Amino acid sequence: MVAAIPRAERGLRVFCSLVCFPLTLIQWLLTQKNKLDVKPPGELINVGTGQLHLQVTGEGEHTVVLEAGMGGCSLDFSLVQPELSQIAKVISYDRAGLGWSDKPLERATCRDYVRDLRQLLKTKDCKPPYLLVGHSYGGMIVRFFAAEYPEEVEGLLLIDAAHESRYLTEEMSDQRKRQIAAHRKQYKLGYLLAPTGILSLLQKHVGARHLPASMQKTARVLGYRSNAYSAVYTELLDAEESALQLRATASLREDLPITVLSAGKQDAEWKQGQAKLADVSPAVKQVIAEDSWHSIQIHRPDIVIAAVKELITELDNPQQ
Repeated sequence: MVAAIPRAERGLRVFCSLVCFPLTLIQWLLTQKNKLDVKPPGELINVGTGQLHLQVTGEGEHTVVLEAGMGGCSLDFSLVQPELSQIAKVISYDRAGLGWSDKPLERATCRDYVRDLRQLLKTKDCKPPYLLVGHSYGGMIVRFFAAEYPEEVEGLLLIDAAHESRYLTEEMSDQRKRQIAAHRKQYKLGYLLAPTGILSLLQKHVGARHLPASMQKTARVLGYRSNAYSAVYTELLDAEESALQLRATASLREDLPITVLSAGKQDAEWKQGQAKLADVSPAVKQVIAEDSWHSIQIHRPDIVIAAVKELITELDNPQQ
């Protein structure tokens, strides 16, 4: 399998690390210290491709699985997991290279991530069916899961999820193409410089930026790791392949309850994608969080909690 990140860029990253060796050494030492200071709240599970961080809380008849957006991790759901744990078993985890998980994958497509997630759930003996909750890019992952393994999924909550058309070149507007090009330059630079610690000095990290202070401090520490930059860059480079994989899947089950939770404070092009998501199945219900930005689970966790509870109520009381 050819790695998503070109060999020339991987070589350039090594070169940058050597040229800036004193800084690289300091960054490595800080990373080792942070591993001791910022311990994972859950446990590390070997899934074959590496160790993934998993946190399981609560209990109940339903199992809710939380999937973060591009570059995100389990911390993104810190404001919703505790309350949801009062009514269900709730699982948050970190994709390879992100959060507390170890090395990133060589290829990071929806198919790769769903393979790892299913193995993680199996290893931890978390049996299906699952109520899958996906934010942003994570929405593509949970939709792929539901399409490929329909018997393992009982419901979907898509939190301001990305529609696959945002990553398909032939369907992008000129504005979106410029945006993707800018993101690739930004993530490439982050990938190249991360081992040197320069990005830590500039306070540029991968992951959430609007968590409460104590949680945000942990998010910054995890987001400065060079693995995090490798993971998010790989996700972006593989995003079009992920979109193609999702486009090629079968339609979702017509009886699968789906809630599309859309942020009100988004531009017109993003809202067009939300309208497309609302049309993926006859069973879709769209809810608009008018006063929220993209990360609704951070800006308005109460709305996310209410949406999950409503789905659980619907599952417990199916229409006769």
